This record gives sequence, C-alpha cells and structure tokens, in this order.
Amino acid sequence: MKKVFLFCCLMIFVSYASALAQTEIKAEVDKTSITADELLTYKVVVTSSEKELPSPKFPEFAGFRIVSQAQSSTVSYVKGGAKSILVWAFILAAKDKGKLRIGPSIIKVKEELYSTQSFDIEVKPGNEETESQPIEEPPLMPQLPDRIEEPRVTL
Repeated sequence: MKKVFLFCCLMIFVSYASALAQTEIKAEVDKTSITADELLTYKVVVTSSEKELPSPKFPEFAGFRIVSQAQSSTVSYVKGGAKSILVWAFILAAKDKGKLRIGPSIIKVKEELYSTQSFDIEVKPGNEETESQPIEEPPLMPQLPDRIEEPRVTL
C-alpha cells in the first residue's frame, strides 16, 4: 500500500513540475534523407510564458549552405499571462555528401538552458547529368557569305 501511495505522490509531483515548465524549444527537419540537389527545411519553435525571449544559438550547419531563412513571432495574452511563440525556419542546401549532423539549437531563459535534439541527415548524390552538360548558346547572327554577288538582269 505504501508503494502505491508513493507512486501516486511521485506522479502528482511530476505532473505538477511539468505544468510549471514555462519554456519549451523544439526543432524539426522535413527530411532525414535527401539528394545533393534537394533542399532541406530546418525549423525551430520556442514556446514560453516570457514576453521577450532571446534568439537561440543555432547550430553551425556544417556541410550545409543556408539558402534562405525566416523568423516569425506571436505574443498572446490570456488569463494566465503571456504566451510567446517564436519560429525560425532555415532552407538548407547540402555542400557535402554522406552522413551529416545538424547539432542542437540552445536557448537560455532565466538562467536555464533549453536545447533541441540533433538530426542525422543522409545526403546522396543528386542528378549530376544536368550539372556537367555544357549549355550551347545560339549564334548571335546568322553567318553571311563572304562575297555578295550582284543580281543579274536579263532582257
């Protein structure tokens, strides 16, 4: 009976502690396997009861090139206080082939560190034929004969 009581107390404590968690950071990728000519989307979402949040420290994206990035933020006020949602999205192109790792993003809120998980991305060779074929340009002007003959008129 004591074990059941202790287990119930532990569950109540754990659920209460998780309810007090005021900041959360999540990351996601749209694919874990791409070809060298595909793009990858990496997104970070921070949800917090804090009105103002610092920017997270993003990974270095080793082996990738940042093609584009965007940020959006929403602050809403409800009975319990403020709720902030910040979203960062990165469009990445692979510079290298093979298994690449995107490290965690980290944010520090009120002296507490929060981090995301890492992602292993497999980059396979892409359609290399389109990259290696030279593009032929059409001639600017048609070739004219070297010598133009005078028209002959016969009567």
